[in-house]
Amino acid sequence: MLNTWEGRMKNKSPEQKILVITSIILLVLTIFSASFFMTFFNRSFYDKEFNKYGQYDELGKTGVQKTVDYLIKYLTSENSDIDQIQELNGFTAEEKAHLDDVRKNINAVKWIGIISLALLIAALMRLYILKDFKPNLKRILIYSSVSTFAVLVILFVISLNFPSFFESFHKLLFPQGNYTFPANYLLIKLFPEAFFNDYAREMFFHTLIMSLILFFLGASSAFAIRNSRRN
Repeated sequence: MLNTWEGRMKNKSPEQKILVITSIILLVLTIFSASFFMTFFNRSFYDKEFNKYGQYDELGKTGVQKTVDYLIKYLTSENSDIDQIQELNGFTAEEKAHLDDVRKNINAVKWIGIISLALLIAALMRLYILKDFKPNLKRILIYSSVSTFAVLVILFVISLNFPSFFESFHKLLFPQGNYTFPANYLLIKLFPEAFFNDYAREMFFHTLIMSLILFFLGASSAFAIRNSRRN
């Protein structure tokens, strides 16, 4: 089936080829961005983690929930000043500086997702105007799901050595090096390394589910197209 698709792609116009490939890349970016925020805003995930690692017992459930709620709002804001948020004064100046960098990275992920989705919609609208929209759509769905799964497998294998993965991840996103703190700091008490290990697994799970959904949508679409041609 893949060879048949590749053969048909050779008969497509350059514009269609570019739009299909671009749509696949944009859909992959949208999936990873969506999976990140599905975990980020999942309050039940935080509850499970804080019960699991004892933050509620050590710091108090109400205080932890209030701090995390304000922290989530801050990290998703565009230009908030953390020093003006009284509920986050439990963090030191060093922690606040790091959180400001985290906020910038999270907003970058947000805008990558938003722009990718907007461009994807525009590309699909253009493909709809051109001929063979349904075959092109099924290629986008299936190849994006396969590409997402491939990236996911690579990330999962790399993250099996999570301490090394975690360190490399921080060096990449925080080259200034302001991401290590003593164990008694609030940021470490709330979010130990094990929390981020679970966060990555939860995000990978959401990504896998979305990838499978796209694959089955593309496969069912391909089946419907074949049947319509037979009829």
